[in-house]
Amino acid sequence: MTLKEVTTKINQAPHIDFGEVFRNALALYQKVWLQGLLMIILSSLSFMGIYMILVVPMMASNFIVDGQITNDEVGGSIFLMVILFLVYILIIAGATIANLGLQAAFYRLVRVKDRNDNQEQGVNFGMFFKKDYLKKLAVFSLAYLGIMILSYILCFLPILYAIVPLQYALIIFAFHPEWSINDIYTAGFKLGNKKWGVSFALVLVSGLVAYIVGFLACLIGIYATMSFVMLPGYIIYKEVIGFTEVEDAIAQIGER
Repeated sequence: MTLKEVTTKINQAPHIDFGEVFRNALALYQKVWLQGLLMIILSSLSFMGIYMILVVPMMASNFIVDGQITNDEVGGSIFLMVILFLVYILIIAGATIANLGLQAAFYRLVRVKDRNDNQEQGVNFGMFFKKDYLKKLAVFSLAYLGIMILSYILCFLPILYAIVPLQYALIIFAFHPEWSINDIYTAGFKLGNKKWGVSFALVLVSGLVAYIVGFLACLIGIYATMSFVMLPGYIIYKEVIGFTEVEDAIAQIGER
């Protein structure tokens, strides 16, 4: 499927019913809650590791500040602070790459469960960290992070807007990693603009439901319900753009 074909489908997108999407997301969640839990656990473990890495340089910087610094040491301490700042940037970038790679893989696993096809080879949480996709994942993640930072600089409202198209860009990356980064974000923002209202409402409601249910399950249940927020976007993508596994398989057979 090309960007032109996707754009045509977005322009001709049918009406999206809030209640129907929510019900379908609930039904799908019953199939993929375990995969969602694993994704959250893996993401949490990666962030815990990153936090531990952050603690060491922070302690080192506090030690430098608390001690008496001579004029000869000022230049060295400034250099060290610059290095620490660069390390923080690298850690944030690494965390973003890891998190988005896991989320993209989760969407692929969701598709496998949605099709009731548990034997699709190569679909796992590590699939986007292999050399075939890692470079594209890194570039996609850095662009994602850049958009979020820019939205934050422009105050709070742009972040609320960007949440929706960025989610669709991630879904498109998950199912079309062969596309260029520009095409992925172009399609993501086209779909996000087209269905922003219903998508944002579903994010709010599904997030609230996930939090309440998780809270009632003694807080730890939030780990099992957080992934529910990601499912309405998948349902909308499925209804608007759809999937072409059957057509692709037939085309591959014809090429042999």
